[in-house]
Amino acid sequence: MSSLILVTLPIGNAKDITVRALEGLKTGIYFYAEDTRVFKKLLDQLEISYHDKYIDSFHDHSEGKIPLIIEKLQSGKDVYLVSDAGSPMISDPAFPIIRKAIELNLEIKTLPGVTSVVTALELSGLPPHPFHFWGFISRTKGEKKTFFEHLGTISGTHLFFEAPHRIYETIETFFDIHPEGELVVTRELTKMYESVSRLKREHLRNLSELVLDKGEFVVLFHIEDKKSVGNSELSAMVKDYLEGKPGTKKLAKIFAKILGEDQKKIYDQLIGSDKE
Repeated sequence: MSSLILVTLPIGNAKDITVRALEGLKTGIYFYAEDTRVFKKLLDQLEISYHDKYIDSFHDHSEGKIPLIIEKLQSGKDVYLVSDAGSPMISDPAFPIIRKAIELNLEIKTLPGVTSVVTALELSGLPPHPFHFWGFISRTKGEKKTFFEHLGTISGTHLFFEAPHRIYETIETFFDIHPEGELVVTRELTKMYESVSRLKREHLRNLSELVLDKGEFVVLFHIEDKKSVGNSELSAMVKDYLEGKPGTKKLAKIFAKILGEDQKKIYDQLIGSDKE
């Protein structure tokens, strides 16, 4: 029975190829690659001849080729699907063809390997459970603000990809929304210039020295689980507020407990609303 075979390729260092993936690249005949030039370059590095292989492109704008791939599978040919790096499923074009194969009850196999998501999580030092992966996030600053605000309500470690020409704006936008947060910026994972930068808001003043805006980025941050405040604890705080001398600081402390937010941030907002 023929299969659609997903092959995870190294994300930077060609030596990270798995034994099973290497065997598949050697013996496979029909390949669809995100970029055929990048794929052939990797085959050259791995000393695998591709002159007797069928190699065609399959990327985000190649859905018209899905019937051709299905035809090969239904005629008994194994078809290998690869992206430029990592899994062809993660922020890459495999999903439509996988859904079609499932719909037609065709067999799907995978030759797994290194992924930048897990590699970044390992290096970050952030809690691994749960984690949420968001792919590439919005390009506009306003939508990024909304994105970071929304994730502030979801506990766990969040990971996303970012492009080098947008990385500084994204970091600044994150700290606009989460001034007390920590951002881990990983760059060029498994490559010669791999780096991991753990940033606080005060690092913005020399950001260009800490993070080079070149290469491929996986960015991470953690949101603590918002613990609910017990009724007795909250009642005591409200009673203390009402019986004592009312003040903005006390009020900010109550709201911070209820909302699970930073007390100073809420205090600043309350002071600002008083001035309006």
